[in-house]
This record gives sequence, C-alpha cells and structure tokens, in this order.
Amino acid sequence: MKLWQKLALTAALLPALLLIGACASCGGGGGGGSPSTPDPVPPAPVPTRTGTLLNGDAEAFYPRAIRLAHQADASLNGAVIASTIAFNGGTGQGRIFISRDDGASFALQGAVTDAAWPRGLCCGSIYELPSTVGVLPAGTLLWSASVGQDTPGTPMKHPIYRSNDAGKTWTSLNANCGVGRKPRGGDGTGIWEPEFLVTKDGQLACMYSDETDDGASQVLKIMNTADGVTWTAPRLLVAAVKATDRPGMAVTSRLGDGSYLLSYEFCSTAGLDCRVYLKRSADGLDWGSTADKGQEPKTADGGWFRHAPTHVWLPAQKRIALVGQILNTGAGAVDTAGNGGTIFISSTADGSGAWTAMAAPVKVLNAPNGTNWCQNYSSPLLPTADGKQLIMLASDFETVNGAQQCRTRFARGNLPS
Repeated sequence: MKLWQKLALTAALLPALLLIGACASCGGGGGGGSPSTPDPVPPAPVPTRTGTLLNGDAEAFYPRAIRLAHQADASLNGAVIASTIAFNGGTGQGRIFISRDDGASFALQGAVTDAAWPRGLCCGSIYELPSTVGVLPAGTLLWSASVGQDTPGTPMKHPIYRSNDAGKTWTSLNANCGVGRKPRGGDGTGIWEPEFLVTKDGQLACMYSDETDDGASQVLKIMNTADGVTWTAPRLLVAAVKATDRPGMAVTSRLGDGSYLLSYEFCSTAGLDCRVYLKRSADGLDWGSTADKGQEPKTADGGWFRHAPTHVWLPAQKRIALVGQILNTGAGAVDTAGNGGTIFISSTADGSGAWTAMAAPVKVLNAPNGTNWCQNYSSPLLPTADGKQLIMLASDFETVNGAQQCRTRFARGNLPS
C-alpha cells in the first residue's frame, strides 16, 4: 500500500481502538422502574455482515469482476470471473475465481504468480479482449498489477499476463503497462492501478496512475498497442492542475452508444478530498483536454462520492451504476446514514443529470470516514445476466484471531426497474 494510505488507515482505526472497553449505556432509569432499580436498557442490535466471503478465511483485497462473452468454449460465456490481490507465504498473487451461477457463488479458478515478483503487489486488473488485437485472439484474458512497491532502488512496473483458458493458467506477455521513471524509494516514485480497454479502432489501451513525473504529485496516463506487442509511449490523460493534485484510479466502460466512460478520483496532497469525476470519449483514445476534470456525479440533494470509484454500464436500464469509497452530503460532511452502503444510479444513459441512490448489496460495517486501502476500496459492480440485479464485491476489515484482516465479500441486490 502507499505510505499515505497506511497513515490514513492508522487514523481511521484509532478512534475504534480508543473506544474499546468504554461504557456502552450509562444512563439512569425511567418509566415504571424505581431510582434504585432502573429499567434495563435493551442491548444495541449487533450489525451483521452482508455478502459471502470470496476467498474463504484468507485475506483478499482490490477485487475486480468481469463477465466472459468471447470465449472459444461457448460453455464459458456468461460466467463471471473475479480477481483479488492475495498473499501466499508473504508473496503476492492475483487470485482468480469463477462463478457459473451468475454471481451467486464463486470457486477458485487459478492464480497469477511470478517467482520474480518482490513482496509488494497492489491494484490488480483483469480484462477480456472483445476482439483480436494483433497476436492476441478475442477471449484472451489480460491481468496486470502494480509490482515492486516494497523494493527500493528499482522502478515499479505493471507487467501484463495472459490466459487462454478463462483464468486457469497464466503466462507473461513480456510487456508492461508503464514503468516508473524513478527507482522506488518512497512516496512519489510509484505507478498504480492499470486499467485495460479496447478502443473503437481495435487497439488495446492501458491507463494507469503515475506519480514519478517531476512537478506533479500524480497524473493519469494512457498508452496503446495495435499488435499486442509494440506499445506507444505513455501520454497524459488527466493532468495535475496544481503540483499537489493526484488524479488516479481510472476505471472505464463502453456505454450503449459505443462511447467510452472514465471514472476516476481527483485528490490533492493538500486535502485528500478525492472527488469523483467522469469523462467521456468517442473512441477510447481521445479524452479531451488533459486539464478538463469532467463531470462530477451528484444526487439531486447534492450527495457525492469521494475516493476509489468504480462504475458499470447497465444495458437493461440504459443507465450507469457508480460507487465510491466514502459518501458525502451536499454540505460536504460524511453521510453517516448511507456511507459504506450506497450505490448511485444515473438518470440518463450518459451520466449527465442528477443521480439516484440505492442500497449496496454489500454493506461495509464500519464505513470509513477517511481513505484507506481496504474498506469499500474500489468495489466492482456487474449486472446479472437478466439485468435485474447488481453483483457487487467489496472489501472490509474483519477481526481474525484478534488481528485486522482485509477480506472481500460478494452479494447481489435488486436494481430499480
């Protein structure tokens, strides 16, 4: 995880640690009781977790989910593939799961591993090619992640791996979606969060966050390949307006009209408000001015998300579903009632106009008030095959043998008609 995320995590957990052992109900009697025998106070309801653990009792974070649609083995089309970052004996891996019942259950499918990886691993991404790109046939699964965050002296990179059997086995593509310009030595020397798409003209593109450019805390970049082998040089996608700005965490989808939608966060080291923005592209390559933040999705009463957004196109509703890590009110405060349990649905097919709120299928028990690397962090959404429900994967801290562990759960919830 990034250093500022570790600090935010400590700050987020400290109030809970201080409250352990505090008096839960210290009020006096009332009603029909006597002063010496106060009426018993009913115990507060114990919150229950929603969703099913994806990785059993093991840790799992930064989940992703896609639906297979271009496999040569037609029996696989329609299956849901999920991925998380996990650790095996201290070594990071991309753990791959498959659901053949539309997200009702998942089974382990495979794992992306590499003996050359250092311990550090973050921010995995999985994608199915909808069409052939050079040497890569349609249906190829691609996976990449941020490698090397715990290895000083070596630039971080996003190595790309491929699978031709729906995620059971993986081989290196011998290519990277970006390599950091600076050796890893702390904050400001990392690259993060690779995200794939196929452009309108059939090229494979990859977006990522880059904090190695001089004069900017972080920027978003994009690079592309027409043959699956030779990549263009990275170029700016969203720039930092000020040196303290940090646009990042890109997620893309293709909308019903064929255009592309990008959701991302725009943070600043000066405030870390991390507001969520949306940008559109007609072809997946040209996203307009790099200084244009785009549109900020809000509800009619001004509610907005900050940090770690994801979204998905809903074909049946011709709408967009969006989620962020933290829900804020129009006044700018954390929405304590809906935080960690709310998804936005657009009122239009392109995301313009006011958004409405729905209950999230997976609710984070102790929703974060500050950003951290686990709770509701970059939670993927996927409509069910009939379009009536929404599949969600979300991570949360859970206490395991007295220690905090980040686990991922999944569930389905009804979409508004």
